[in-house]
Amino acid sequence: MAPPQRIGGQQGEQGGESAPARSKKWLLAAGGAAVLVVALIATVMALMGGADDSPEGQVKAVIGDYTDALRSGDLENLRASTCGDLHAFYQGITPEQFKGVHEVSTERGSIPVVDSVDAVRITGDTALAQATVYTTADPSKRTARTFDLQRTDGSWKVCDPAGTP
Repeated sequence: MAPPQRIGGQQGEQGGESAPARSKKWLLAAGGAAVLVVALIATVMALMGGADDSPEGQVKAVIGDYTDALRSGDLENLRASTCGDLHAFYQGITPEQFKGVHEVSTERGSIPVVDSVDAVRITGDTALAQATVYTTADPSKRTARTFDLQRTDGSWKVCDPAGTP
């Protein structure tokens, strides 16, 4: 008895695909993968290397860090990133008290989320930043908020707006 034989349509064809067709598919797949790798590297470079290290960029970053700490309930970061009466508040509250306040604020959706920092004005070691914010309780309602900042020991800190008790 003879072993089974495969009858193909064209010479050199195996499994229905010619060697040149397989090579083209492999090249297309490799080219697509290379494009994805380049796009990923460009995205990472833009996010990491494209950080704005200007004074305005630093102010925007501190506002982002501050609101991230509010949202996550990071009391230590709030203590480190604030000054003035705001700093005194975070220094004076116990971690247990803060946890309770944070839980209630989270449940109510009253923690501000910065949509954008629209303008920054720096005068010496003070800065005012105008931002558009919203809360998760009413994300469609955008409001203007002014952040008052002060440069202390070479870094920016978020303070209470001037003139507020």
